[in-house]
Order: sequence, then structure tokens, then C-alpha cells
Amino acid sequence: MDIRFLTTFLEVANTRHFGRAAENLYLTQSAVSARIKLLEEYFNTALFIRNRNSIQITQAGQSLIPYAEMMSATLADARKALAEEECIHINCASTPHAQTLFFDTALEHLNQQFPSMTIRHEVSSVENITRQLHEHSIDFGLTTSLLKSDDIECHSLLDVSLALYESEAGLLAQSNIDIGAKLVHLDWSANTTDLLVKTLPEMKKAKIKTNAIELVLNTLFSKSAAAVLPKPKNPSLSPLIATQIAKFYQCSVTQFGNVTDLSVPVYFCQLKANKHVGVVDVLTTLRALYH
Repeated sequence: MDIRFLTTFLEVANTRHFGRAAENLYLTQSAVSARIKLLEEYFNTALFIRNRNSIQITQAGQSLIPYAEMMSATLADARKALAEEECIHINCASTPHAQTLFFDTALEHLNQQFPSMTIRHEVSSVENITRQLHEHSIDFGLTTSLLKSDDIECHSLLDVSLALYESEAGLLAQSNIDIGAKLVHLDWSANTTDLLVKTLPEMKKAKIKTNAIELVLNTLFSKSAAAVLPKPKNPSLSPLIATQIAKFYQCSVTQFGNVTDLSVPVYFCQLKANKHVGVVDVLTTLRALYH
């Protein structure tokens, strides 16, 4: 029996609504329904009576509540006790751009600073990182966008300067050219995109829109195009991406002067209630890297 099923049961019992329970737990409504169904099959009894406009808890469901609360409280106590122990394992996730712009190089510093620490990392979406933080399945997340949750705090680690570059000098300044057809829109973050579109409205007409920097670089290598990229010699770039961008910058690339003062942030995100001593040490180390 997965303890999260009992947590889901308690949330449904509290809200008496599958949709609100799903929203509070950062799950889909179908996932909540499936967990309740599995619980009912496990106990071989109905826990809720599903009416069209309401959900009523059964007597069996009422009887289960104190046991579910006790098991959830025990698990919370176990988490607290383990958090007070010396940190050995850290679980984290980053969005693709946060990995490209920061984590790959930060990982080397973390390994040097904490040689006995084991770091488990995965690339994920903003939505998944938000859910994983609430579920305590990761200790922190790295993103290029602020997470929208009152329970999560986001610390700014750095801002990576960006600029619009052409694969051949004067490309976008040519007369009678469809600028939008030459642009490749690399979606760094919502705020960066909003600023870019205000400065360069033609970006809305870009023929290629992606969040994959490798695809953008391959496109720029193979044909006349322009895209927003990190400025050269950025120390936070991962070695692989830095090498690829360096090759691109060697190909007679000129900065397009009309778009300036662009940047993309990298944030360190964690639960406000997280007192994990290892996470505090990691944050301190990461914040010191480029300050």
C-alpha cells in the first residue's frame, strides 16, 4: 500500500470534492479517482458515496480516517527525523534551460564541496517540479521561472545575459526581407519572451519555436537565421553547450544591436518549511558561485 493513497483519501475526505483534492495535491482528477478506487479495492469496501453534485463519506471511510491520520503523522515524523541527520543524499530537478545555463557547471562545484554527498538529478517541467516539491520527492528545483505557490520560495542565483545574433552579418538589416522567416524563437522563459516580443515584434512570426537549444544551434549552423543566445564566454554555461555556442560564435556572427538588455534568470526553489541542513548548505554554495 502506497502511503500517498492514504494522503489522497484524507484530502478527499476533507474537501469532499475530487477536483479540489486533485488541485491541492497537484494531481489530475483521474489520478485521485484511481487512488481512491485502489484503496476501496484494497479494503474491499466503499469509502465514498459519489452523488452527482456531492461526495459523502461512508461509515467505513469515517473509520479509516484516524488510521490514515496516524500513518501520515508517523511518516511526517520519520521525514523530520531523517532531515535532522547528516545529509548524505540530495534529490533535485531542473528545467532544461536551468540545466543548460547553470546546473551542469554547478554540479562540479557541489561534488568538490561535498565529496560524501550523493546527488540525484532529473530534468523536469515547472509543473512537475512544483508537484515534486510539495510531495517531498525532491529537495530543491532549479528553474528559469518563478514557481507559483505560497509554500515555495525561490532564490535568484544569477541572470544570464542574452542577445539576438545573426548567422551572417547584416542578415536582418537587408531590405525586402521577411524577418520573421529568418528568426528562430528559443523560448527561454515567459518573462524573457514577453520582453523580446515587445522589442522585436517580428519574433511572433518565427518559423521555428522551441525550447531545445541544440535544435536552435543546429538550425543556425545549417542556414541563414537569427536567434537569442547567451552572450559568449558565460562561465555558467554547461561545457557541452558552451563548446557548441563557441563554434557558432566563430562563424562570423554579429550581434544584432536593436535588441539589448535581455537576460534569463535561474532560480533555486524549495519549500519554505524545508529545514534540511544539506539543502541550506547547497543553496549557500550555489549562491556564492557567480557573486
